[in-house]
Amino acid sequence: MSNGNSSRQNPYEASNTPPKKSSRQQPPPIPDSSDPSNPRTLEKIFGGASLGQLQNFCNRLATGLHAGVDILRALDVESKVGSARYRDAVKDTSDKIRLGYSLGEAMRLQGVYFPPLLIKMVEAGEHSGQVERVFRYMSDYYADLKRTRQEFVSQITTPVIQFVVAILIVCALIFINGFFTSGSTQEKPIDLTGVGLRGVSGVLIFLSILSVIGGVLGTIAFGIWKNWFNCHQTLVPLIRNVPVIGTVLTTTALSRLSMSLSMMLGAGVDAKRSVRDSVLSTGNYYYISGVEQMTDSIQQGHSLAESLDAPKRLPDEFIQTLEIGELSGNDSESLERLAVQYREKAQLALKQLAVTAGFAIWFAIAGMIIAVIFIIFTQYLSLLYGNLPK
Repeated sequence: MSNGNSSRQNPYEASNTPPKKSSRQQPPPIPDSSDPSNPRTLEKIFGGASLGQLQNFCNRLATGLHAGVDILRALDVESKVGSARYRDAVKDTSDKIRLGYSLGEAMRLQGVYFPPLLIKMVEAGEHSGQVERVFRYMSDYYADLKRTRQEFVSQITTPVIQFVVAILIVCALIFINGFFTSGSTQEKPIDLTGVGLRGVSGVLIFLSILSVIGGVLGTIAFGIWKNWFNCHQTLVPLIRNVPVIGTVLTTTALSRLSMSLSMMLGAGVDAKRSVRDSVLSTGNYYYISGVEQMTDSIQQGHSLAESLDAPKRLPDEFIQTLEIGELSGNDSESLERLAVQYREKAQLALKQLAVTAGFAIWFAIAGMIIAVIFIIFTQYLSLLYGNLPK
């Protein structure tokens, strides 16, 4: 943990086998991750560590630290297992610590290989002196997330396959529709689709339309995720009370906030820094936008509960629990229990989201099938009554 002096010392020097110190008084500045010369830029293209790798990384480091193993020794051992990219990232992290960087800074220098949440939590653990506890918590977090993701995928796999089959059936109808052409200029040809799409060209047009719709929806989802145009300020208040989706959104962020704030307060870190780092660890831009108002309130001498409630963004349940914890002198313990409760709620909400997504796909398939049947039946009636003698 930094002591505020201009020259920093390596916070992870081993007590028994200290690493060779660099002659530098300070480590070099952290390079811009967007710089093409940054060796970790490749991770932006191929992505970062998988959930399984993150779980194992956190679990093994937590176990090693609990046993008294030096962090550098633990990282050196860790750099000998896993994929080449994983070994390279872990070894480079160890090398950066030897140069004088903190563990959080060294992980940040790996580009996007380590997720921002893990880095923020590690930095919070460094400030609070509870890095082992952070790794243990994050190991459980990634294990739960991996299990929940697998359950989500298993829930929607069958509906997605059926949706793809339904699209292929529509494509087949469009292709077959190309064979129903008019024998004369006076006769109207049969149109199985009802929209005039025929043959290979019709299939390509249909798939192009679906691709455009999928691209637009995907872009919107990505923009919301990345908070384009500061959209979280408008959207989060609207959907946070919506069942399932709103629950996932809020409980996940509040679990992170509760855990990191619990660790930092328990270690005696000053309230202003604890609040700032804890709110940033949520990754929720709606909460993050109120961090300045929270820290200003602390600066004015207000209680922690009053300061966190100043922007009126956090739920009453969270504020009330924190307020009771402050009055009883057990704010850190109260927040830790609250973090577990929120994490359990988030897991349940994710399972419900998977079921809801599955039903949504089922309804889309049913709607598509009903539309096709209706169109074909309409065309049949038109053909039947058109051939009756007048």
